[in-house]
Amino acid sequence: MINMHNIKALTVLLIIIVGCKYPLSAQIKIGENPKSINADAVLDVESSNKGILLPRIALSSTTSASPLKNFTSGMVVYNTSSSNDLTPGLYYSDGTKWIKGNTTISNTGFLIGAQSYLETVATSNQSIFKTPATITDVNKIFLYRNGIMISFSINNSTSIKSELPCNQGDQIRIIQLL
Repeated sequence: MINMHNIKALTVLLIIIVGCKYPLSAQIKIGENPKSINADAVLDVESSNKGILLPRIALSSTTSASPLKNFTSGMVVYNTSSSNDLTPGLYYSDGTKWIKGNTTISNTGFLIGAQSYLETVATSNQSIFKTPATITDVNKIFLYRNGIMISFSINNSTSIKSELPCNQGDQIRIIQLL
């Protein structure tokens, strides 16, 4: 005999089976404006007064995935350990090891990775600046004048030329990803 309880259970089971047949995709927005989601982001976090707290774990060394099971390319953690070749800070995995992230925060973004930077003060009408390392990829160099990213061109293998001459006393920072 079929009773109402069995019909409800069968209906729920049928919905689950049909629902599992088709893949689902979604984006997640955390923040003050949940209806405004960046189309390119699987996770969009927005806040004007809070940060993101990454997992805080004690890694054992840069060559061991432990305490995680495996190295996963792109995994980012905050290491709390000062053991072996580690110091506390942000680390990311390239799939084979942990790499300490040298971080730079500016009004244009957040860079994590192996990088070198040079800070200097411009002279009047200065437009040519030495790079921290030999230029191998123009897309890995960022030029900032007084904290704002500005355009530049390659002058030679070890220097760049700002689009506009700088003023006396301008704070210049060149960040080069290695």
